[in-house]
Amino acid sequence: MPISKKALQEYADENQALAAYRRAEAALYENAAKEAVAGITHETPEYQRLNQAVIDAGKQLPKRFKHLTKEG
Repeated sequence: MPISKKALQEYADENQALAAYRRAEAALYENAAKEAVAGITHETPEYQRLNQAVIDAGKQLPKRFKHLTKEG
């Protein structure tokens, strides 16, 4: 049975949202590692900005991917 265009578009949209979430999360982790190497032990404005980007991207995830966020 062929997949409908609508279902295929939904699948593509879900995967784009998941990719955006993972990119945001990777940027946060990379920044945290760099700040740790630099001896920074507090949340910098850049860390907070990247953390908010992860939260915002998590809100865009479809229900079936919500388990990936800490809020679940």
